[in-house]
Amino acid sequence: MKKRYKLLLGILLPLLILYISTMLLTRDTDFTTEVTERLDLKEIHEIEVIRSSDEKTIMLTNKAEIDQIMQPLEDLPLKKVWFAKSDFKEAYWLTLSINDDREIGLRIDDNHHLFVYLYEENYMKDYKLNHDVDLTFIEQLFQ
Repeated sequence: MKKRYKLLLGILLPLLILYISTMLLTRDTDFTTEVTERLDLKEIHEIEVIRSSDEKTIMLTNKAEIDQIMQPLEDLPLKKVWFAKSDFKEAYWLTLSINDDREIGLRIDDNHHLFVYLYEENYMKDYKLNHDVDLTFIEQLFQ
């Protein structure tokens, strides 16, 4: 009888741990919670934008252009993923700076993945975008 309980516990315990860890890793969130609550968007003085295909770099210091970049991303629904494979045709790196200090780095792969890098914590988070993002506002900067 004890062997049955041990066998049942040996099967159910790993399944329970797997279920709980999956629920914690695949939680839904949004861009505001993960990025804009960490810093005040009004304090962003500079955004560096790099296009991955040709590594062309643009520095944005105009407040209107900064708002134009950040506006479509606000309240963007995200789903936490764990090292998802990202096959992308185009990716954009955005570095948000406050007082000449890099605060948050963003990488948008096509319109499917968002990577958030927290410079102060030296930590990267990977998200799947629940909705496709229209990246024409970024593409227009490079024309």
